[in-house]
Amino acid sequence: MGAVKLYLNIDSRPDELRARISDQWVFKNVPDLERAVADVVPASGQRVVFDCSALSVIDIAGAWVLHDRMQELSEAGIPAGFEGVHDDHFKFLQNIIDVAAIREYEDEPRFLPEQHPFVDRLEHIGSRASGSFEDVGQIARTLMDGLRSPPLIVVGETIRQLRDTGVRAVPIIVTITFLVGIVLAFQAAAQLEQLGAKVFVVDLVSISVMREMAGLMAAVMVAGRSGSAFAAALGTMKLNEELDAMRVMGLNPNQVLVLPRVLGLLIALPLLTVIADLAGLAGGALIAIGVLDISYIQFLERVEYSTGLDDFYAGLVKAPAFALLIALVSTLRGLQVKHGAEELGRLTTRAVVESIFLIIVADAYFTTLFTRIGF
Repeated sequence: MGAVKLYLNIDSRPDELRARISDQWVFKNVPDLERAVADVVPASGQRVVFDCSALSVIDIAGAWVLHDRMQELSEAGIPAGFEGVHDDHFKFLQNIIDVAAIREYEDEPRFLPEQHPFVDRLEHIGSRASGSFEDVGQIARTLMDGLRSPPLIVVGETIRQLRDTGVRAVPIIVTITFLVGIVLAFQAAAQLEQLGAKVFVVDLVSISVMREMAGLMAAVMVAGRSGSAFAAALGTMKLNEELDAMRVMGLNPNQVLVLPRVLGLLIALPLLTVIADLAGLAGGALIAIGVLDISYIQFLERVEYSTGLDDFYAGLVKAPAFALLIALVSTLRGLQVKHGAEELGRLTTRAVVESIFLIIVADAYFTTLFTRIGF
């Protein structure tokens, strides 16, 4: 009885059997814990209360032992419950209860009446839409919690995502926007030379790059590069049940996996936009100086004259919005993977396509808004 007294003390009352839990309910003590809970045998008319106020440490194994005994009592028609559970202990017990409830619900056979295909389709669209809104709400709440309580943010993972989405994307961003600057300069020169106004090529390239092309091309490249990576990584973890394992361990996948990706992209994309501005102007300068015989000094003077901070800010202010769209769509599609590799590939492709579509829609909205307000 020594082990029983160490981990669990029983106090029998006329209408209640109170089991006071103490010490460490961890994996290495499971045999003793099972013997302890086996002695929780109430008399007729008694309910069982597990008092956890004196519990010092508990892990998944200890939580399973408690949950299994409570299930046995419930199946025998004996009321059982917990009292005095601390917050840091409750997450284990609650996750065990939730997982068991989900399995029990999924195992129940469901016999639904036949419905019209159109009704089935509407219900499917409605359920997918509500699920998407719920996921976006959970991600947004996690983001707000992380910003309100900085220690909750996984700093190391955020820095890693900043490196992967930002630093490693610099070469491709510089290459693409440099080439876009060259294309814009050539196309503008072909038209403006006919009017004897080739010097205005600099104006067109600098304004186009800073206000539109740099931020847009950077966002599209990040959507194809990092958005697909987000969706594929989270989808693979979902298929491997790694997210379920994290929940059972008391971790929030949104906080550990989604939040660092969102924050990393929110920091990286504005910086990539600034780099894209410089690369696009460098491409335009190459054509203006090397082909159109515009001097280096003249090029810089035209850039300074034609563009200002408003043009720079107009392009930069779009970057956080683009980053948020990419991160939310790609992580959401990754979390929606359920069945297999085919669905993983389909949702990864869908994440990239939807991200680029929303980026273009948002860019059109910002351009219309800035034009109307004169920004």
